[in-house]
This record gives sequence, C-alpha cells and structure tokens, in this order.
Amino acid sequence: MKTMIRTGLLISIMSFYSCAKEDCVSCIAESKAGKIVETRMACDESSEYLVGFVNGFKQKHQETGGDSVVVYCAYSQ
Repeated sequence: MKTMIRTGLLISIMSFYSCAKEDCVSCIAESKAGKIVETRMACDESSEYLVGFVNGFKQKHQETGGDSVVVYCAYSQ
C-alpha cells in the first residue's frame, strides 16, 4: 500500500509540474517510519544534469540520515 501511495505521489508531482521539451525527475526522501522528509523535482534538457541531481539528492540524505532514510526517484518526459 505504501508503494502505491509513493508512486501516486510521484506521478502527481510530475503531472503538476509540466516541463516543455525537458526531462524531469522527482525524488522523495522517506524515513523508515514512513514520514516524508523532503521532496524535490528538477527539469532540464541535459540528462547529465538530472543524473547529478539524483546522485546529489541521494548523497545528501545518505550523509544526513544514513540508513534511516530511503530515497525514491522517478523520471518523466
């Protein structure tokens, strides 16, 4: 059930922000207890930028939350 909620939330966020001629990525950081810690979205024409955005988001939460935070990211076009 939580996976369906997360997926629905990611799709809703990506649908709300429409990026013309750009690819977008939406990320959610969630605690093991199920609390959403942070959500971020980025759109850009450069796939390298988006990969860097995802890696940076994951690294930030790995450094601050360790194993207690899980990051989910989804790409959209």
